[in-house]
Amino acid sequence: MSFAKKNRRRFEPLAAQRFVLPRTPTFPMARVVVLALLSAVAAAWAIAYHYTAPRPPMLVPVKPHPPAPSATYDADAGEIPVELEPPP
Repeated sequence: MSFAKKNRRRFEPLAAQRFVLPRTPTFPMARVVVLALLSAVAAAWAIAYHYTAPRPPMLVPVKPHPPAPSATYDADAGEIPVELEPPP
């Protein structure tokens, strides 16, 4: 059985003990930098646009409607008026 027979030494020392930096994830870092630059440019544009764009004119209030007629009552039908002020 070839998979059971292993002719390797149990401990193999590292070939070269030199300092190696770990691989940096360049694409995700570049994506973050690009998004940060885009957001900074967008914020600067928004502030500049806010302070330089002409403002629309203020809305003019609509003329008030004439007051609604007061409620009437029919005394012949047995209705009585509502008193809003308490009696003295």
